[in-house]
Amino acid sequence: MTKKRTKKKSPVKAKASKTKKRPSATKKVILKKKAAPVAKTKKSDEIIGILGGSFNPIHIGHLHIALSVKERLGLSKVVFIPSFASPMREPAGIHPDDRLKMVELAAERYRDDLAVDPIEVKRGGVSYTVDTLKAYNKKYKPENLYFIMGADSFLKFPQWKNFEELLSLANWVVCVRPGAQVSLTSVDLPSGLEQHIVAADERKVVLKSGRTISLVENDPIAVSSSEIRKKIRQGQSVQSLLTPKVHDFILENKLYQRTSPLVSDYKKFTLMCAESALDKKALGLKVYDLSRLSSYTDYSIVCSATSTKHAAAVAEGVIKTVKEEFGINPISVEGLREGRWVLVDFGAAVLHVFEDTLRGHYKIEELWRACPQIQSGAP
Repeated sequence: MTKKRTKKKSPVKAKASKTKKRPSATKKVILKKKAAPVAKTKKSDEIIGILGGSFNPIHIGHLHIALSVKERLGLSKVVFIPSFASPMREPAGIHPDDRLKMVELAAERYRDDLAVDPIEVKRGGVSYTVDTLKAYNKKYKPENLYFIMGADSFLKFPQWKNFEELLSLANWVVCVRPGAQVSLTSVDLPSGLEQHIVAADERKVVLKSGRTISLVENDPIAVSSSEIRKKIRQGQSVQSLLTPKVHDFILENKLYQRTSPLVSDYKKFTLMCAESALDKKALGLKVYDLSRLSSYTDYSIVCSATSTKHAAAVAEGVIKTVKEEFGINPISVEGLREGRWVLVDFGAAVLHVFEDTLRGHYKIEELWRACPQIQSGAP
């Protein structure tokens, strides 16, 4: 029997069949590099107090609050943050850079305890606390940040932008007068805050976010920025209310002074403002001559508006008219964004625009019943 021969495979070919195909010489092989891990920025362990505001101008009362809270809470330092434009009021007549410079001058002698941050002035626009605290949370632990506010601001706290987010970004310090009838019990808390609280007593609140709200008593100094501005307009000395360098800066730059070189007749100026308000449909307009009183102004204009939007429009119309006619801004403007009571201060003439329902509540005109009324608008 003849055996069939089996054809053997070539060993070379067999080996080649098990070998993977090599990439073409013309084909590029791209090797992906692993992304380097992002290094986390180590946050400072400093315990920081933050005191914001318009500081228009900064005075010894502001310094007293900052130094007092620093000592009470054992803070590393307190940082002053001047606003560019406050959501609550607009210091229209003084440039933000001038207010910043005054804060820097005031804090100079307390270098170990106080600092100044121009973050809001540099950012421009309306200054919102939430934006500033977000920036500070990148550098500091939120449990080490203490935002300082007055009792009046605390009552409006739930109205602040992104209020719920703010509760996790810092601790909150409410400054009150010794013996003041203010507590942190549920009865006295601003509406809207209760749902965010874990525990509370009269002096301290623990929030769900882990942050706290604390009351700190400090002896107040009887001084305010608005009172300083009024005294300067009247030519009175304010040297004892300011640090020497801030006082000199105000005098050298003629800040807060009356605009008498541009306004020669304040009675005519006031009547022009009144006419501008009437052009914007202001209601119940009255003008009072206060020049015989020991008052902060010579003339006062009072009028009403049908809504908060209308009140803001009346005030803005007067501001625009004065700017076009005299090239000057008000010394200060308050309440423009809320529109319930807008106060425009031109020095010797002050405009009050009330939302109609609020005018009767404050009854401000009763203060001037004995003063001559030089013009009334249509009711």
